[in-house]
Amino acid sequence: MNDQIFRIRKSRKEGKAMLFIIIFVLIIGGLFAVGIMPKLEEKKVLNSKEELQASAIPVVNTIKVEAAPAEESVAIPGNIGAMQYATIYARVDGYLKSRIIDIGDSVKEGQLLAEIDTPTIDEEIAQAAADLAQAKAEVASARSKLKEAKAQADTAASQIKKAEADQSYAAVTADRWQNMAERGAVSLQSRDEKNRSLAAQNASLEEAKSQKRAADEAVGAAASQVLVAEAGVLARKASLDRYKVQQSFKYIKAPFDGVITVRKVDPGALITAGSQSANMELFQLAKLDLLRIYIDAPQSIARYLKPGQKAELTVPSYPERTFTGTVTNVSGALDPQTRTRQTEIKIENPDHALLPGMYAQVKLSAERPETWVRVPSSAVIPKNGDLDVFVVRDGKAHLQKIVVGRDFGDETEIKAGLDAGSEVIVSPPDDLREDDPVQSAEIASK
Repeated sequence: MNDQIFRIRKSRKEGKAMLFIIIFVLIIGGLFAVGIMPKLEEKKVLNSKEELQASAIPVVNTIKVEAAPAEESVAIPGNIGAMQYATIYARVDGYLKSRIIDIGDSVKEGQLLAEIDTPTIDEEIAQAAADLAQAKAEVASARSKLKEAKAQADTAASQIKKAEADQSYAAVTADRWQNMAERGAVSLQSRDEKNRSLAAQNASLEEAKSQKRAADEAVGAAASQVLVAEAGVLARKASLDRYKVQQSFKYIKAPFDGVITVRKVDPGALITAGSQSANMELFQLAKLDLLRIYIDAPQSIARYLKPGQKAELTVPSYPERTFTGTVTNVSGALDPQTRTRQTEIKIENPDHALLPGMYAQVKLSAERPETWVRVPSSAVIPKNGDLDVFVVRDGKAHLQKIVVGRDFGDETEIKAGLDAGSEVIVSPPDDLREDDPVQSAEIASK
């Protein structure tokens, strides 16, 4: 009986345990049905959508490429300078006697600026004048001696003529007496006397010729003395002229029309000649009617520059004005350090509004002979060290290599690899590849 009761109780306990297990399984199954199944269904739907999207043709934003403006311009800073500028130094030593002008004064070419007292040169001029007078007196004396020598030469020539006549008469007489002596008409003593007379006349003729030669030599020597004296006059005159030229430097004059920009001396100051760094300059003079400015044009525009083209200048002192300059000289080479080309620009300045030393911004413009295009910078793709863009042709995307000209931030100019009218993809997807089909959605260009 007890065993039967124990079995009944055990059977009841096992039934309750089984009931709890069944209930737990039902609860778990309900939770699975409520939570997991919808997730699986949602995932199935998403997979279906992804498959649908993968099979669809992507839509991309495109833009029609437009030609970039043919004019290139660049703004370059520079310092304005005078077309003509001179630092004026003294050419003679002395003390500044007077100063006629001051800074800011306009002067004309040749106008007197200052005068230097030069007593040393004045004394040298007086000495040189006296030396010249002495040299002229020496010329007069030498010419007088030459005249006297010529007179003596003329006398000697006359003596030769007389001696020649006497010698000729003596020779005829001696010959006649020789013939008569041979016939016995005269004595031999008379013949010998005539021969001695001939010999004496021959000696007189030789003496006269010798005196003539001496006189001619005296004439040559006197003529040489005249030449030496005349050369002395020329030397003294050149020395006097040199001192006079030096004396003229006591008057400091303007070398050209301009404006005095610096004045560093006052009357009484000791002036030293020369332009060495130890010597103080007297004035600085600038020509303001025509100014110039040197700029370093960058390589991008340097090749388009040529003499005669215009340039616009602006200066902070005149924000409301624009000045016009002309390119006059362009360097034949670029600086290898800066890749720039030195360019000179001249500016007409009739009202002297611009001054040397002013800072200016120079705007240079040039017509580019090639046709460039402009695209949004977001269309340019850096790839393997090159730059590409995606273009749409026949409904497909194609990579196109390009060469960039200028970058403006939001836009980029292309100088090679792309033509105007091409359809370019803007901000292409990262997974876009060559020959992928695409649908174009054209957007308006800026």
